[in-house]
Amino acid sequence: MAEFKKLLGLMRPWTGWIILGVFLSLITALANVILMSISGWFIAAMALAGLAGVTMNYFTPAAIIRAMAITRTVGRYAERLVTHEATLRLVAEMRRWFYDRMEPLAPAGLQGMKSGDVFSRIGADITTLENFYLRVLVPSLVALIAVPIFCFFAGYFSAGLALSLIVLYFLGGILTPWLIHHFGRKAASDQVLKSAQMRSTLVEGQQALREMLVYGRDDDYRQTVEAQSSGLCTSQLRLAKLQAASQSALTLAASLAMFAALWFIIPKVSDGSFEGPILPMLMLFAMASFEVIVPLPVAIRAFIETQVAAKRLFGLTDQEPKGISAWSEEAIDIKPTATPSLELKAVSLAYEEGAPSAFDQLSLSVAPGERVAIVGPSGIGKSSIINALVGFWPLSGGEILIDGQPYSRFSAESLRAHFAVAPQKPHLFNSTLKGNLLVANPDASDTMLNKVLDQVQLSDYVAAQEEGLDSFVGEAGGTLSGGQIRRLSIARALLSPAPILVLDEPGEGLDPQMEREILNRILDDETDRTILLITHNSAALERMDKQLVLSERA
Repeated sequence: MAEFKKLLGLMRPWTGWIILGVFLSLITALANVILMSISGWFIAAMALAGLAGVTMNYFTPAAIIRAMAITRTVGRYAERLVTHEATLRLVAEMRRWFYDRMEPLAPAGLQGMKSGDVFSRIGADITTLENFYLRVLVPSLVALIAVPIFCFFAGYFSAGLALSLIVLYFLGGILTPWLIHHFGRKAASDQVLKSAQMRSTLVEGQQALREMLVYGRDDDYRQTVEAQSSGLCTSQLRLAKLQAASQSALTLAASLAMFAALWFIIPKVSDGSFEGPILPMLMLFAMASFEVIVPLPVAIRAFIETQVAAKRLFGLTDQEPKGISAWSEEAIDIKPTATPSLELKAVSLAYEEGAPSAFDQLSLSVAPGERVAIVGPSGIGKSSIINALVGFWPLSGGEILIDGQPYSRFSAESLRAHFAVAPQKPHLFNSTLKGNLLVANPDASDTMLNKVLDQVQLSDYVAAQEEGLDSFVGEAGGTLSGGQIRRLSIARALLSPAPILVLDEPGEGLDPQMEREILNRILDDETDRTILLITHNSAALERMDKQLVLSERA
């Protein structure tokens, strides 16, 4: 139940909306029961009055019926409006909350997770949590308030009828949901987990579609998706059968409630204790009162699914952040100077405790404006230096200084404002060329965009596009080649105002001539920046002020 305590805590800012939604749902349910009951009494009373040839006051019951019909209609509309508005606000808040807690975990706290699984949690799992309010909280509270009112009303006419309704309410509102929980818990849990697994598989399949087609693994992938789909359908079928059985049980209970009204009220009508119209009134009352019981089996299924989704979400957000995010209490915002110095003093980094170090006892001093190349074969740990510089992973030992200040004093945002990184594996958003560039500098003008595109030799490509900078690059840059993705990533780094430019394997996917030309252009133009070039190639090394050669791993 700890998950629901956290969930209720997230819902606290919207308490007013939640209470209003429950109130409107309750008023709507009561109006419906009153409408059905008074209608039954009114029709029977009018029929008897006609047979007896007597007059009766039909204005009052007609007014009540009309008022209840209006209340039910308006109440239902208002209830839908309020509860869905509250739900949308809650979902929006939870997505923001989830992202705020997930961001400090990246990438160290998320290294064991697949991108599709993270996508599933921030998307579908949070959407599942909306069921807690709409399908669990509201119907449960309405039933909890309405059932005593109905029992008290029935008890006024017959204790036997009230007792019968209590038993039937228990069977329909407690026993049936309990059976759903008992027999459907595994299927409901599996549905959430299998749906998440399938979404993860589909996302990763789309990302690797071209590679699978090239290597002929598309049949294996299709079989995997079909097997997961079959498993998901099995869980859904079991839940559908349980749901059908529960609805049948509730229909039977409502019919038995009508029979109980006949059983206990007919004798009272026969001996003159009540007038005849009371009988249809209580029959329809007994049947209509089950409106508040019918949603409860659905609520218990939603309860199980919400619990599983909440565990998945909170299991991720409850992790302790690593790297610079773990120092948030002591960190301060330090704005970068125009040309900061950088020093690594006997720095070591290991991705897991007990695992070999990515690099060990690494020392490097970079003066303001200096160009430094970090050279070594692939897999030697060069890219791990970036993870250390920007605080993605905690150091195993040593210290990093920026302008003489330990980087542990910097907040995450201010530390990363010092570095413009063109990573070895860049990510492009499903947006336009311009949109992907402006991530680095939202205030950049088109002139600045054209300049950086010219630096990386993408100007001709952009000019050839019908929509120019407004051309979409597709999911993960699917419309671009590997070399174009790499050059766009470099252009984005160049556009950043950060004073230290870090180029991680900039020639990956490029021919040697283009790599050399781009690097020379950058070195010619970026004279006011410190540049760190991480590479295993020899392009432009002769123009570096110093080189750090990594030849072996400690």
